[in-house]
Amino acid sequence: MMMTTMGVRTPAFYLDLEALQRKRIEMLNDEPVLIVYGEGESREGIIATLHKCDLGQASCSTLDDARSLLTRRHFCIVFCSDTLPDGDFRSVIRAARSIPVIVLSRLAEWEPYLAAINAGAFDYIACPPDLVETERILWFALCESSRIHRTAQVTA
Repeated sequence: MMMTTMGVRTPAFYLDLEALQRKRIEMLNDEPVLIVYGEGESREGIIATLHKCDLGQASCSTLDDARSLLTRRHFCIVFCSDTLPDGDFRSVIRAARSIPVIVLSRLAEWEPYLAAINAGAFDYIACPPDLVETERILWFALCESSRIHRTAQVTA
């Protein structure tokens, strides 16, 4: 469905982004976001973005804790530091299976970005994260998570 706004044709779903976001939040209330990251400013920026979007979160700082949480409950998205005391983002991506994983790194360089994407990361954010960009990536990841969840329900 196309709507016309001041002579410009715009898809209807662009006009009610807030309604779309509310619907996604309702669907994902029982599926919080997992943050696998040590203490620091970058983690706090991610938590601030999640609060702004009314999304719950669980946090841990090691690969072992992340694996344990991923087996006990379902998460819609995982934010993960590129390095952990007992592993790295590749192990978290494997443990998360089909859950979108967004890698957080202190390096804003192409090589680490490409390594993360090639390993199966949904996206890569250089830290400290830009909160507006983080929110944009978060909403895209939520759409992907919702698509994966719907597909899994159909095949089950």
